[in-house]
Amino acid sequence: MKHFEDFHEDQFDFHQYCIRKVTLRAYTEVLRWEDNLWGEDYYFTAAEGIIRIYLHIADNPSVLDDGEPDFSKMTAAERKKAKAIARKKKKVTEKKEEDNSKSKGKVSPVDEDPEGKDLLKLDPLEEAKKYSSILSRHCPRRLGTWTLQYDVAIRRQKWLLALQALFRMQSLDVDHAGYVSRLIDFSIRVPSLQGLSEAAKTVLTEEFPKLLEGRSGEEFVTETTKQIRAGRVVDLPYRVAIAQGLVQTGLEGPDAAASLIVNGGLEIPGVSVETCLSALESMKKLGSSTKPYVDDWIAAVQQRFPALTDL
Repeated sequence: MKHFEDFHEDQFDFHQYCIRKVTLRAYTEVLRWEDNLWGEDYYFTAAEGIIRIYLHIADNPSVLDDGEPDFSKMTAAERKKAKAIARKKKKVTEKKEEDNSKSKGKVSPVDEDPEGKDLLKLDPLEEAKKYSSILSRHCPRRLGTWTLQYDVAIRRQKWLLALQALFRMQSLDVDHAGYVSRLIDFSIRVPSLQGLSEAAKTVLTEEFPKLLEGRSGEEFVTETTKQIRAGRVVDLPYRVAIAQGLVQTGLEGPDAAASLIVNGGLEIPGVSVETCLSALESMKKLGSSTKPYVDDWIAAVQQRFPALTDL
């Protein structure tokens, strides 16, 4: 991300240069480019990755626990092996620190935090919020911007920001799986929201039903499921989102949800290696009872994509 920050700062040096050299055409071109700097594809991809990492840390703070393993629960052989690994890691770390300290006197720039340890010490939700705010200002036409905004807002318990993100998603693509899954998620959360001001409650109760056209979340999932089973063509991610909604709302069990995915086959829109693997992971998370459907799905995917041999 530092590259983009450097680009932004360097425009002031370029300003002075252009004024002296009277290269106004180049100057106006770079200003137009700078206006869209934070909306560049590369920046969006990097910011999305950063937000996802920080959200994962917020959901799983134990991933930062680098303390010693519990030797008391190990056998003598396991304890010996674990201590040997720990010593090896310590030597590698010390060697890196030594190399970094030696290179500080050189002209080439030195990364003071090559492993990102300082970044991991920061508040994950605050950092995620910082980047999602940048994307919402500079990438408002990307649906991914608002799925990220929703995910951050929900964890920060900023319900009105999450609602705003849903409306922005709806305006961009009402049939996108990312929107549908979050719409269902919000419909489940709304009845249990506590500690809201009267103004916030009024906005939620008046505005959120517009997204569902007056239906409840359960009614939306039930109606959509019937349409899919009756032959409505939707892409694979959308089908997976509705299947997950069946379980989240308690309307049907894991087996019925898995069957909704598998019975749709692979001759539908949105089928790719990535979406097939995502659907497989979703079915596995539904529970062990879905194993027959998981096996059928693996067989179908391997037939469609023969190069996928390890599923």
